[in-house]
Amino acid sequence: MPSSAISQTPEREAAETARLRGLYLDGLRRRFKAEVNRLTSGGMAALLGERPQAAELAFPLAYLYAWHWLRDQVAEPYRAPLLSAFRDPARRFLMDLLLEAERPEDFIEGYIHHWLQAPPGGPVQQAQLLRLLAAQGGDPVRLRDHLLAVWRSLGLFQVPTQAAYGLLAKAERQHYREMLDAHDRERLALVDALPDPAREAAGTPRFPKLGIVPAMGCPQTCRHCMFIWRPPRPKQADAERIYRTVEALTDSVLFTGGDLTRHLDTFYDGIRAMRRVTTFAILLNGDFAEDRAATEAVLGRMYEALAARPAGWPQARVLLQVSFDEFHQEVIVDRKGRLRERIPVAKIANIVECYPRYADRIQLALVHKQTALNFSRDVLYKGVFARLVQALGARGHRVEVLSMAPAPRLKTHPLTGQRGRVLKDASFVLHRYPEAPILLTSSTVDGYGRAALLDESETVKERELLHQVLTSGPPPGEAFDVDLMFWFNGWVTLFNAVHLCLGNLYEDGVEKILSRRRKDPLTWALHRFDRRLLKFYAEVRPDLDAKLARATGPHHLFHSLTEESAVRLHLTRRLLGVSR
Repeated sequence: MPSSAISQTPEREAAETARLRGLYLDGLRRRFKAEVNRLTSGGMAALLGERPQAAELAFPLAYLYAWHWLRDQVAEPYRAPLLSAFRDPARRFLMDLLLEAERPEDFIEGYIHHWLQAPPGGPVQQAQLLRLLAAQGGDPVRLRDHLLAVWRSLGLFQVPTQAAYGLLAKAERQHYREMLDAHDRERLALVDALPDPAREAAGTPRFPKLGIVPAMGCPQTCRHCMFIWRPPRPKQADAERIYRTVEALTDSVLFTGGDLTRHLDTFYDGIRAMRRVTTFAILLNGDFAEDRAATEAVLGRMYEALAARPAGWPQARVLLQVSFDEFHQEVIVDRKGRLRERIPVAKIANIVECYPRYADRIQLALVHKQTALNFSRDVLYKGVFARLVQALGARGHRVEVLSMAPAPRLKTHPLTGQRGRVLKDASFVLHRYPEAPILLTSSTVDGYGRAALLDESETVKERELLHQVLTSGPPPGEAFDVDLMFWFNGWVTLFNAVHLCLGNLYEDGVEKILSRRRKDPLTWALHRFDRRLLKFYAEVRPDLDAKLARATGPHHLFHSLTEESAVRLHLTRRLLGVSR
């Protein structure tokens, strides 16, 4: 029976509300605890740096951070229930202050008052507070003002998250506006003027994959998404020309652009149009799977498009990639104050349940973003995957894990600071359908877009790889992806830098764009993580150190170095040996 057809009795509604409330509070409690532990075990001290009395300041400012975090991240009705899990005697006064203080000043005053009224000989935090007080001449008001001044100097929570998203969106919009502007045109003119000795020998290149972007967009606003503002879909698009161009260059295509649920017809058309392509990948968020009928309709049309290819064409397959992680399936409070799953696990369960019928021509892969759970098998037995197993179990299915594979590199656990290997890939089946394996593959969240504002403790970073790239170069097989993405508006960009455009297919033609890719020094400097780009960037922008500090990995860093068209022009000139 379709899930939407199940009558929602008051009892069912109450049970669902209780379920969502539990998930919402559990998720936020984990985040709250992780951030407090991170800050009180060295994170705040690192932020304070060499400031006088940093060791004494760290604890109260860590909890002042928690005060701001609660108001920024947790809906007001849920703050008290969230903190109720942390009310042991030693921390009860802190929980009361976090909940009851209306202003930062109130929190600091309450913190000072508590330790002044407490019996002597208390914990280390009392002794630290008394030392801070002595340094301010024993004046609690001066100490309050000093603590607040140090806090403000850290620059934390100066802008509410929603407002910060707006500022990031404005910057993204500007980056897209600069695509093929005067600076980019001048840059491409420099590239066009270069000799192309490889042209005769190159012939028609074959790419391991190419991307097609029918449109950029997604109705969801996941906290880890690399995009905030997306360029509007073009009114005029020559899809057939793109299909002809792409199939001449590769046998593997990824349709992407955020979530393409509203543009699935272009995917079906591409399957029927591109004869030489044999792998058609698409990335969706799973929101289409409202019930079994809706899920069958999408999978069925993919299958029908494959079956509609003429008998003489090579057999093709679909790789259906569905986003599935702690962010897409997060429980949130909507604008009406109601709890809901951003994309319900039940919808992913619908896809998994319907998939085996189509497994001979479609491969399902759940695409997961790495968190602390990936450092053990917990990623398969806790969190969102456990919720999926539970949802499938309620429908009579048993999940069997077939394989697990770790990532080759060591990474740092975001909660413990220990280095280890993350569980990167796995496969599983429903017990009834052992012939229909489902893939689970995970990757890191780079700090683009909304992800720039994630809690430090939430995601796994590639800082070790970044250090290796900057000190000795990338390890074998690690590169910045410079395969091409073809947009319906005509842009042709790089996979790992969708802001770096090599031209407009409709205006320039594919041969000129391919020639630019062969000759462009910036494209290939990015590909090999050329460390000269950092030096050249610093010649025209003052924020290299800040970019290095914020970088979540080498791909993120080198992406960020090339976001401005004026900088792209400068980097290209310097790589060509042209003086500034």
